Amino acid sequence: MQLVAITGLLHQPKAKLTLALVEELSAQTDRLVLLDNCDVPLTVDGVSRQRLMGGCVCCSLAAALISRLSQLDADYALLPVSALADPAALAALLDSLRSEHLLITIVALIDTLTQMRKPHLAQMLEFYSDAQVYEPFDYSEAVQAVAGAPLSRSATCPTAGASASLDGLERGAATRVMG
Repeated sequence: MQLVAITGLLHQPKAKLTLALVEELSAQTDRLVLLDNCDVPLTVDGVSRQRLMGGCVCCSLAAALISRLSQLDADYALLPVSALADPAALAALLDSLRSEHLLITIVALIDTLTQMRKPHLAQMLEFYSDAQVYEPFDYSEAVQAVAGAPLSRSATCPTAGASASLDGLERGAATRVMG
């Protein structure tokens, strides 16, 4: 199974990317699940949806996420994450779950306001993700970056061995999708 975690502060871009991914991936498989941890519940027709509410999957709902993932029978699981998610904690949790049976892609949607007002958070979103999409968001490129990747791609952790410092944010495994 491939899990796609969608991070970022703004709800609307996460909802739009989730809907675009549902449309694209539904054409490839009928085994698609939405694990909704957004601050505002997503409404998506034609896909199995499980709501993870009452906290964030990076901390208070981590055990619930692990339990749900172990029970899923799907090719893809989409996980739009709460805006409160700590990028480092989320990446650590998801990295601990990566295996040959669970491939994980973290997509960060980074808006201009976050870059200007909270540059450290924007850097963390960038550093702890596999693909970044910047405002103005180009969802078609983001969908292709996720849906175009074969299920057999490497399950190696791009952040393993990364220094604790965010200096020199260049990572070889990261994909930048500019809007």
